[in-house]
Amino acid sequence: EAHLSERETLHQGHSDIKTEYINHAMCGATSQSSTTNMKMEETALESFGDNGNYTNDDENGSEGFGGKNGVHLSWSGISKLVVVKEINAGIMRSSISAPSNKKKDAPPAPRKSRLSLGSTKEVVTKAILKDVSASAEPGKILALMGPSGSGKTSLLDVLAGRNPYDSGVIRIDGQVATGGMMKQLKRKIAYVKQQDIFFNHLTVRDQLTYTALLRLPSKWSKDRKHAEVDNLITLLRLQKCADSPIMLVSGGEKKRVNIGTELLTDPSVIMLDEPTSGLDSTSAVALLKMLKGLAKEQGKTVITSIHQPSSAVFRSFDSLLMLADGCVVYFGNPVDSLQYLKQQNYECPGGYNAADHWMDLLVTDSAIDEDTTSQGSELFEAKRKLIEAWDGEVVADEIENGVHVKASPSTDVEDGTTEIQEKKYNASWMTQFYVLTHRSLKNSRSAVFTSMNIIKAVGVGAVTGLIWFQMQNTERTVLDRSAYFFFTMSYWVFDAMFLALMTFPQERAIIFKERASGAYHLSAYFMAKTISEAPTRLSLPIFYMIISYWLANINNRFVVFLGTTFCTMLSVMAGESLGLLVGASVMDFDKAMTVMVVVSLALLLVGGFFVENMPSFIKWVKYLSPFKYSFDASQQMVFDRDVPCDGSGVLELICGGNSEGFATSEQVNEFLGVQGSIGFNIGILILMFILPRYGAYWFLNRKKGGERGT
Repeated sequence: EAHLSERETLHQGHSDIKTEYINHAMCGATSQSSTTNMKMEETALESFGDNGNYTNDDENGSEGFGGKNGVHLSWSGISKLVVVKEINAGIMRSSISAPSNKKKDAPPAPRKSRLSLGSTKEVVTKAILKDVSASAEPGKILALMGPSGSGKTSLLDVLAGRNPYDSGVIRIDGQVATGGMMKQLKRKIAYVKQQDIFFNHLTVRDQLTYTALLRLPSKWSKDRKHAEVDNLITLLRLQKCADSPIMLVSGGEKKRVNIGTELLTDPSVIMLDEPTSGLDSTSAVALLKMLKGLAKEQGKTVITSIHQPSSAVFRSFDSLLMLADGCVVYFGNPVDSLQYLKQQNYECPGGYNAADHWMDLLVTDSAIDEDTTSQGSELFEAKRKLIEAWDGEVVADEIENGVHVKASPSTDVEDGTTEIQEKKYNASWMTQFYVLTHRSLKNSRSAVFTSMNIIKAVGVGAVTGLIWFQMQNTERTVLDRSAYFFFTMSYWVFDAMFLALMTFPQERAIIFKERASGAYHLSAYFMAKTISEAPTRLSLPIFYMIISYWLANINNRFVVFLGTTFCTMLSVMAGESLGLLVGASVMDFDKAMTVMVVVSLALLLVGGFFVENMPSFIKWVKYLSPFKYSFDASQQMVFDRDVPCDGSGVLELICGGNSEGFATSEQVNEFLGVQGSIGFNIGILILMFILPRYGAYWFLNRKKGGERGT
């Protein structure tokens, strides 16, 4: 009975929306081609069919997917400025291009502050949001429309609490939002960004499953969470690519995975930044149908930016906020916007898409000269007139007076504060650690433990073993065996450093994105990453050591092989920690790469192989080098017995050029400049593995990043 009732509700929803599309699909009279387009979109709705089942209520009536009610968001007078800095030199300009010709009525030039002799810094301030006032209600979809650069994404960032604003007021269910209220609400917002950022080696099902395990209510069973993932895959029509790696799916499918990842969080407010980009007409209509269902049936507050929708999609929105150059030019019902344009003498032609008509009025082409082209002048004049005609103060007054504001049952307002009765994280720390460990292990296994990397490790090991092939334990091979270990440590530490540095920027973006919505503790992520990646990171050096060590006959004692391999593994982990530290502390990748090259080469040079006599003022740097400690520990293990003299003169100070006698292990280690005991060097390597990683954690926790906001 519940299933039949659900189907009846869906078909009734289809019927209502189809009727609305047919009645309002075009401006005025509908042409033959327009009718064809309407039928295609109507067919899209039919093809969507029963996949609109976005709920999954259990027998006890508890909440299924999208079970939380929305909140009433309103904002008045929101303004945001950005500062653009341009450096112009008096002797040599910052640009070789000629200065542009200024118009007679151009505003006065901004103030310039002196930088140095013959140079000035010109500071230009640009307003990307100007006194924007509007509201979004539970159970309705608010569409943000406007040309590129009109401020749609900036407004979403402000409302999501991820970017600051200079002036204005945001209200939650009629209450002025404080910092604490916005921080609490931010965890209940599903924010689907334009960029589709994922671990590309995971499959679509993996991505959604890990999100469900982390962010769906902890009281749900694992089977129920998996069922939600299956329902969402069906809902977004991802069945064909569900078990394919994300890096192999199409752009439209990746966009749907992005939306699905956020919808699994059981949000109160759903914000989407141009979600239909990359989707075909059928998928776009189906997606909007799903969002409309979430809004109507579950009381969600849905806010979406959209560039230029089709006529049917345009009419399906409950409210429309039209922006141009950061200013509001219309806020209200989409259908009523046509009457508003008619009042402004910009009537929509018969059979023309209303959204296209709005864009024709607001989009200005920089290639058109406003002063010399009559068409360009008309376009600029239309936009200016619409900006000036809109009375934003009326909307702001209505919002400030609480017109049509209803308190949402999802919040509890008391003494002027809003408390959202939810835990900060749905999953416990141990659950987060377990899930993140499993995800990181699977991702690193696919990214690091590949056939090409295995071939590389085996190949380098074979070449190294052949070059140092079957060395004898004599005076002649002392420096060669020492060089073998310095090369081994150098290669694998560098490999770990730069691999961590180059892969971390994308991973850092994912961390900011997931933590912005309260997915997990940063400490749980770091512990999971450290433990899960160790087996895959260390497997390749182990392959190398097994092959090269025995080919080179470094030392035939198996315990020495184990000890030197352990030192190699510790140096790899220390090198990876340094790469993570630089990647977390220096946000710009090019700058981070420059810092990493300088630091790594400096540590290599002072590692004890290239330079013996360093100036006293820089000699202390060698004690920061992981190369030194792994090199010294390995040499002490290898040279654990007396070395026969052979008259080669390598140990002339010890053997005196004789072919008889022995050099003790202590004498050899002293000759090689080895410092500290084996235990001391290993202990320092462990510290170099832990401390930089903790530093990376501290920098990530301190730097919010664009995704985490302020």
